[in-house]
Amino acid sequence: MCWKRPIAGSVLALLLAGCASSGPVPETEGTSAGLPEGWEPAPTAFEAQAVPSLEAMVLPGAAVMEWLAASGWHSGLAVDYAGLEIDQPRPERAEIRLTGLRDDAVEAYEFRLQLEEVEAGWVVRAVERRAICRRGLGDGGLCL
Repeated sequence: MCWKRPIAGSVLALLLAGCASSGPVPETEGTSAGLPEGWEPAPTAFEAQAVPSLEAMVLPGAAVMEWLAASGWHSGLAVDYAGLEIDQPRPERAEIRLTGLRDDAVEAYEFRLQLEEVEAGWVVRAVERRAICRRGLGDGGLCL
């Protein structure tokens, strides 16, 4: 029974060797990113979004997270994102980026949030969103 292991290992090695590519990798036509000529990532214009009515939060970062949870971006298409980046350079401004979407047209979404300090804490007052299109913009300003 000891002889079965070396034979099985040799057979597996031969099978895997047959899977290896011995020739050169074919070059893709088009741009260096592998996209056809003329297709380049491009952003849409920022558009105002509805802001849900939320309670004021003690910290501005908590207000951003509260908006994100209430906005609906945690379900549907946003379930398929690979990255979430939140940048808050000032307490009254936050930028959110959802990246790695499993969408053939949209590569990412970017949000700009304006916050306001009120007596009870911080609230999100305005939200703008734009899409980063994988293949560029069409004539109507929508992703190709």
